[in-house]
Amino acid sequence: MVDYTLIILAGGQGQRMGGADKGLVELDGKPLVAHLLDNLLPRPSRIVISANRNIDRYHAWGDEVVADLREGFCGPLAGLETALAASHGLCLCLPCDLLKPAAEMIEGLLASASSEHICVVHDTLRRQPLCLALYAEHWQGALGDYLDAGKRSAHGWLDQVPVHPVTISTPLQNLNDIEKRIYE
Repeated sequence: MVDYTLIILAGGQGQRMGGADKGLVELDGKPLVAHLLDNLLPRPSRIVISANRNIDRYHAWGDEVVADLREGFCGPLAGLETALAASHGLCLCLPCDLLKPAAEMIEGLLASASSEHICVVHDTLRRQPLCLALYAEHWQGALGDYLDAGKRSAHGWLDQVPVHPVTISTPLQNLNDIEKRIYE
């Protein structure tokens, strides 16, 4: 069993969904954040959720719920920054709309994790910059510096730090892939 903290990024504005809080959007009668947790193996020892709205509701799924330290919805890296500050040791970061994280992905990220690099998923389509494993204490400073410089791109930050790719054999299925089904 691996001792790790799961960081769930759920702090966005939901612009592509008309402002809805994406983690709480229901699919088949259950919020997306619950789908993620129900399908996650191995189980984390601790869950930190980055959320900027509906914080009380997110407490049902997380040990700690944190809001961005930076004002103005600065993007998912601002949520990761705050979640890392509330975490220690090995962390696995996933977006709240990842419906069924493959066990091969989770196991690959956790097994390849090192304080020397950030492990990032590469599926059959592209690098998935919000599906990563890292050690909190080793990357807080670099991430804070990147955000302090006014930069926001997850791809841009990962281009500046040592990255170890974790390749998976199937494309990730997240809400962006099923938005049409939800709103039909």
